[in-house]
Amino acid sequence: TVLLLNRSEVQSEFLSIAEKLSASEHPQHATLVLLLRHLYQANFGTGCDLDSLHHLLKSKTLEELSEIYSSAADAQEIAAASSDPGLARERLRAVLRDIAGAASFPAITGEAQPHRLHTIPIPAARCYTYSWDQDNFGKWRESPSHP
Repeated sequence: TVLLLNRSEVQSEFLSIAEKLSASEHPQHATLVLLLRHLYQANFGTGCDLDSLHHLLKSKTLEELSEIYSSAADAQEIAAASSDPGLARERLRAVLRDIAGAASFPAITGEAQPHRLHTIPIPAARCYTYSWDQDNFGKWRESPSHP
């Protein structure tokens, strides 16, 4: 999210919130753990023990998580490009099982386990703010490099 703000025209409460959002950043390790948990729950439901998966993912290094996520993202892109949704889903699940096996994830049984689905909150988007004191967009439009 990008906010262009003229401080004199915006309420101080809004500025305070915008500054907090622009200062916060979710660590990459935690983001990858969250995305991988979401991916496995979305594809396997309660057939995957998310509590065990979460603990295992947290113990992995950022490099390991990046490699796992990259492989999973590639598999999702291939599935999304397929014209047969059923076949794409099965291929994606097979690749995710292979990734899980190679990464020593908890067993994915394919059958509902006595686990419940988890609510996985997505972190707030990174917010960038740019403040200006005068309208200089007219100068940009008049510049010789801009047609």
